Amino acid sequence: MLTTLSARETKILFAIMQDMVAVRDATELRKQIGERLLDLFAADYFASYVWTRDGGDTDGVFLNMDAGNLAAYEQHFQYVDPITSRFRMCGRATHVDQVMSRETFLRTEFYNDFLAKDGLHHGMNFHAFSTSSHLGDLRIWRGRSKETFQRRDLELLDAIGTAFGNALDHLRSVEERLRSADPRLRLADWAAQHRLTAREKEVLHLVGEGLRDREISEALGVSITTVRSHLKAVFQKSGARSRAELMAAINAPVSVQ
Repeated sequence: MLTTLSARETKILFAIMQDMVAVRDATELRKQIGERLLDLFAADYFASYVWTRDGGDTDGVFLNMDAGNLAAYEQHFQYVDPITSRFRMCGRATHVDQVMSRETFLRTEFYNDFLAKDGLHHGMNFHAFSTSSHLGDLRIWRGRSKETFQRRDLELLDAIGTAFGNALDHLRSVEERLRSADPRLRLADWAAQHRLTAREKEVLHLVGEGLRDREISEALGVSITTVRSHLKAVFQKSGARSRAELMAAINAPVSVQ
């Protein structure tokens, strides 16, 4: 259990909770909370990513870290990172010393060629998940000259992180509902999912407006043969057999976790 919060800590926590209600963009929320966490924990560095199994760490947000060094992280060091995958498995706020011994950690390429370049030495992480995917994380670090994070810091980050995950999950649900309700966004998502070309998307958009092949050819300034060639490609990529099946697939309800 956390001990009594100071007036300063209470003020920062209240501001964080306000952010979780007021900020409507997930990336901006991670950045805003990062700034407050640096203040709350007297920390020096902050980073936050969204992890996917196929793409690794993406959509990076960072404070007080060198952009060139972080580019190297995204290109190389995330693939030799020995600690973040362990942090993700913990299910709560965790200190780096809890996932790897300090002696081993200080010998790694990840520490010496990446973290130490920016001065990161003492770290703790929180990773937020929904039932099916990673929502975002909070990576907080202090420099070598400062004291390491204590148990109380971890407890406080864990409480904040839980609310942070709930806020991100809510934002994602709202975004999915909005995209589902907007036919243009729904079509764009469907086209991206099936890897349609720009011209195929234009043809599909006009099909969605109810235009026939000749009308589409006139609108795009191409031959009917070309229109039908693009439509054939859309059918092959999607597995649909008719215009009606295409529209039904595009307008199918989006499943929200």
